[in-house]
Amino acid sequence: MKILIVASNMVHINNFHRPYIEGFKAEGHNVLVMASGEGADFNIDFKKRSLSLKNLKLSYKIREILNKENFDAVYLHTSLAAFWVRMALRGVKKRPYVINTVHGYLFGGSCGFFHNKIYLACEKMLKNQTDDIVVMNEEDYKIASENKLCKGNVYFSCGMGVSFRECDTKIEKADKDKISLAFVGEISKRKNQMFLVKAMKHLPDYTLTLVGDGDGREKIESYIKKEGIQDRVFITGFTKKAYEYILGCDIYVSASKIEGLPFNIMEAMHLKKPIVASNIKGHSDLLSKSSLYTLNNVKEYIGVLTNTDICRVDYGTDKYSLESAYSENMEIYLSRLSKNQPSVVK
Repeated sequence: MKILIVASNMVHINNFHRPYIEGFKAEGHNVLVMASGEGADFNIDFKKRSLSLKNLKLSYKIREILNKENFDAVYLHTSLAAFWVRMALRGVKKRPYVINTVHGYLFGGSCGFFHNKIYLACEKMLKNQTDDIVVMNEEDYKIASENKLCKGNVYFSCGMGVSFRECDTKIEKADKDKISLAFVGEISKRKNQMFLVKAMKHLPDYTLTLVGDGDGREKIESYIKKEGIQDRVFITGFTKKAYEYILGCDIYVSASKIEGLPFNIMEAMHLKKPIVASNIKGHSDLLSKSSLYTLNNVKEYIGVLTNTDICRVDYGTDKYSLESAYSENMEIYLSRLSKNQPSVVK
């Protein structure tokens, strides 16, 4: 069969979906990729702003591709790409089978009322262009099931799977007399690193390292300079040594506003690090209540951070490994191609 794999950009494809693409090919299927970036069979430059007019124009280009290529199945990843490809599918002459793998709906309990209403309405509008859905956390499963956001089944998965690495080398602490915190991720409003930085004025005995880069970096750097905390808060920029920073920190932290099933948390779990994270979907699926604090609540964050119980780490990450998740996901993906129902419906 002819299959299209879709994501917003090739970074996402390369980080999460290469094993699945090879798996489809091994089964004899013809697989093509649509994403933004070098290496895509169809390079579609999705704009980050979901409802951008430029994305609307791109949807017409996508529709032309879908009509011309006549795919048997389309596998959607990332909210942005999934929305606009399904919009394009509304005008396709022969509609393929469509499965949307949700890496975290961009709405839910931690988002505002009107934000939730708008994004949920968009998903409901595209129900008829969505045959099946795969979700990665309890809240998204509930959202998709209760709102009937697809024509078929909602499947529960343990994510796309993490290739857990063994790491012997770690980044040494900048100040061995202080407790080191670290977070890995794109610097953005959604990842909410500014909360972690602002909390540092209440934590004189701690250092914080933000591993990554992004649109929000300049604003955070200005705040760090203004507050005079350059000696305790560091930004690495993009690095291939993120794993070493996780291994080298004393406590791994996150202030994310919304997640699916975050790889960075699972990697910290695998390395047996104490973790303190915002109590949102994705985090609450992975961590016990003793590691969670109410989103954007500084007092709770500091309370959990200074609680010695978080040092009693007992994580089980086997089910989130690539080997385990791959088998589960491919059972869903391949059995639907052959019109058989898989046995992993929750």
